[in-house]
Amino acid sequence: MSKRIKFCIIGIPDHQGVLALGGRLGSAQGPEAFRKAFVRLKGRVPLKDWTQDCGDVPGITFDVALNHKKASQYILGKTLLNRRSVIIGGSHDHGYSHLDGIYRFLAKHSKVNRPRIGCINIDAHLDLRKPAPVISSGSPFYLALESGILHPKRFIEFGIQSHCNAPELWDYADTKKVEIVPFCKLRHGTAVKVFEKKLKKLCAQSDAVVISLDLDALASAYAPGVSAPQSEGFTAMEIIEMMEIAGRQKKVISLGIFELNPEHDEDNKTARLAATAAYHFLEASSEISEK
Repeated sequence: MSKRIKFCIIGIPDHQGVLALGGRLGSAQGPEAFRKAFVRLKGRVPLKDWTQDCGDVPGITFDVALNHKKASQYILGKTLLNRRSVIIGGSHDHGYSHLDGIYRFLAKHSKVNRPRIGCINIDAHLDLRKPAPVISSGSPFYLALESGILHPKRFIEFGIQSHCNAPELWDYADTKKVEIVPFCKLRHGTAVKVFEKKLKKLCAQSDAVVISLDLDALASAYAPGVSAPQSEGFTAMEIIEMMEIAGRQKKVISLGIFELNPEHDEDNKTARLAATAAYHFLEASSEISEK
């Protein structure tokens, strides 16, 4: 492995979790659309020389739980110490695979047997659904909390929209004492500053932090190509600035971008936004990796 390689990209071409909820299919093609947009980006920092594309998780099936195991194992095997990763979905149930793979990697390769993983979910949805009768794209953080790889005090739901979540999901969040930052508190230009404050606090409490970005956190004017588009949400500028802030935090070791759905995209708008967000995350990461 070249010493110049600092970052890796992993795709999860799977939308079985969306199918389980009856959502708009197409996010299985998300990784391909992301790569087509990402490869076009150029800048002063030689990110392409420092980034290895590790390909897609192979052998995706119709079995969601099996897909999770495959994705987690792939992330575990492809993630190396002192290297940050960008995981591209695919439906957001793989937010669980993402966390599980990173947790297992740290437990195996770091000096910490039970690593304290922190996570910020940037999303319109809580994604705390019970996997009953089946695992769905709304289940990732229920699975992560119940499995013990994620502790409620190190989990932040950021940008949650009230009309997107059923009462039982709010009740579960209350029971677990999950911190929720609702979108209604992030209007009028406050989102980026609040995100930075919450992220710094989370980093102080964690051994490593994962950012999970569901693209439906953005308003559909900026991200029409998602499984569940929203009329209101973050702007592209806000999300990119959040990614820059995250990239500059040493403890943020992985970014997941989910629900990119090219089947419903307009002029590749959402794919280009996802690629730009990842680029700025890695560009900001390169600033601290050089120090």
